[in-house]
Amino acid sequence: MTDPAKLKDVSIKSHLDTEVSCKYLSWETVLSEKHEEAVQKFRDPTKWPAHEKHLVAGLSILTTFMAAYSISAYVSGVSSIAAEFGSSRTVALVGMPTFQTAFAAAPMVLAPFSEFVGRKPVFLTTYGLYSLCTLVIALVDNLPGLLIARFFQGVGASTFSTMVGGIIADIYQPHERGIPMSLFATASFSGGIGQLASNFVIEPLGWRWIYWHQLIVNGILMVLIYSFFPECRGPVLLGKRAKILNSIDFSTYNEKPPSCRITWKVREEEERADLKQMIRISLTRPLRLLFTEPVVFWFSMWISFSWALLFMFYISVPLTFEMTYSFTTQQTGIVLLATVTGAGIGNVCYPFQERLYREYANKLPRSSLLRQLRRGGKVPGCSTEWNPEARLYTACFLSIAMSIGMFMYGAVMVPEIHWLVACISIVVVTFGSYSIYLAVFTYFADVYAIYASSAMAAQSFCRNAVAGALPLAVTPMFTALGFMEASFLLGAFGLLTSFVPLVLVVLGPRIRARSKIAKVKLSSTSKPRKD
Repeated sequence: MTDPAKLKDVSIKSHLDTEVSCKYLSWETVLSEKHEEAVQKFRDPTKWPAHEKHLVAGLSILTTFMAAYSISAYVSGVSSIAAEFGSSRTVALVGMPTFQTAFAAAPMVLAPFSEFVGRKPVFLTTYGLYSLCTLVIALVDNLPGLLIARFFQGVGASTFSTMVGGIIADIYQPHERGIPMSLFATASFSGGIGQLASNFVIEPLGWRWIYWHQLIVNGILMVLIYSFFPECRGPVLLGKRAKILNSIDFSTYNEKPPSCRITWKVREEEERADLKQMIRISLTRPLRLLFTEPVVFWFSMWISFSWALLFMFYISVPLTFEMTYSFTTQQTGIVLLATVTGAGIGNVCYPFQERLYREYANKLPRSSLLRQLRRGGKVPGCSTEWNPEARLYTACFLSIAMSIGMFMYGAVMVPEIHWLVACISIVVVTFGSYSIYLAVFTYFADVYAIYASSAMAAQSFCRNAVAGALPLAVTPMFTALGFMEASFLLGAFGLLTSFVPLVLVVLGPRIRARSKIAKVKLSSTSKPRKD
């Protein structure tokens, strides 16, 4: 945000001949004790007490987990849904890409809209829609109605992915974001628990209880969010502060004469002064970031390709275990716990990446090769004191684990080798993809700051759009090629993407230097600390 000290006052005369001085309000603006007391309710979210930040982050991460839970839980009921409504399993499986399509598209509007009106109203509205659609699915008596409800359920759940990353960026300073982001990523990768739990629910209670038990949890979370989730969008809180200050009929500064009155403005609010303009920006900002910001475009391509391979791999797991080891539905659900284990290991190992970030966020490593490739780290138009590419250091090595795991999976998927070995390969795949996912989200949060939700919405759109239709292609592919060959093919493509983070570490400053928004954020984002 522009330093208020550098802004020139704009003075005008009101109809009462009172001089009005217009100034931009920021969190650094010094107010009198009386005025500060009047706006104390609306504080800078990055300076909230730790327990308030952790409560907001915890509730947000729980919603992310429920969205991931809902995605995988649907798979458990596909056969029962097909049997009840007299359709094929393939037709019933359309509920997966239907959900994914909405999950990909909705944040393109909802994420930037939350940057205008605030996080809480969008969060409550979408969570209400998500819960309502869960109820409809539990009661519906025809397949078309189920698929329609599944689509709007995806719309409601979509904010629990992209907007949560923005919320973490809202309340935590860069040096504080690492652990909350790692927990957020772990929740995103814990969807396998949904399929496991639903496998045990469906046999005694029927497929509708897959949604009844989710609805119970959603209701509890809805009450908690309504009661304990405060607004945390910085510019929105500044706007509320400005509104209160403007309602006071005397000047902020003692040196001003009584006839002078200050009118406070918030720079970000000027974008949403007109409803039509606000809607236009909400509809176009993520797309504009995707196609005009090199950082967003190349990171979106990287994570989309990796996510597509991962999604195809996960969909193949029940098929391969059923055909190779004659596993039941409940047993294949237990196998998917390997995905949660992989994410958990990634979360446990993340503090090492966090230490690297704190060490090198403001400087380059002593690697002469990296310095030569970056030409000493000096890039025209780009800060030499900030190195957000430090977020990618461990991903340079760990992203290859996804390909290694896929190769391993194809090699050991035979009846003669114990199924636990195949589970270990799933852990390795998830561990590698976790590092990719977390690297992208933390990097976007640092580079795009207050516009992080829009940047994340752009990559989420690419990621989920690419993965949306893949469930329908996995079974024919693995059946035609064979389990080993198909797994090796996915691993080979994954190997190609494993070099991307290394390229981004080298070229990141140059890519950011070509960015209009990222360069602005460079000067306004707090530099990480070592403590």
